[in-house]
Amino acid sequence: MPKSAYVIAIATLVLALKPAFAEQTMTKDNAMPAPGAKLTPEQEKAVMAPYRARIDALDAQIVALLGQRFGIIGEVAKLKAERGIAPILPARVEEVVAHARARAEQAGVDPNLVEKIYRIIIDTACQQEEDYARAQQAKKQ
Repeated sequence: MPKSAYVIAIATLVLALKPAFAEQTMTKDNAMPAPGAKLTPEQEKAVMAPYRARIDALDAQIVALLGQRFGIIGEVAKLKAERGIAPILPARVEEVVAHARARAEQAGVDPNLVEKIYRIIIDTACQQEEDYARAQQAKKQ
């Protein structure tokens, strides 16, 4: 990535996180009550801001990774169509799901949840590959 792209990325991140950090600034008028006491909506927002910022950052990474994954799926779809490989390989699907479940267990995440997510991702990827294969077949006719 060119140096200017890094500068833009860092500037974007700073600007995106600036409101979250600004919300954390407390004055005497909006100081936090003791634990267990009722919070005002503004105090709730301030308490949650750093966690929401971290979750938002992770969500951005997840979406970026999905974009990369589906970019590779596009390459795979083209390769499969050129080589006459079936768009859906059931053994590979189950291998990917099994690996995802194992990683989930290692990470302390519910493997059933991860399997559901991966099956959606895989179903979408298979559909993308099938659509590409059909489009290539239609061009040949």
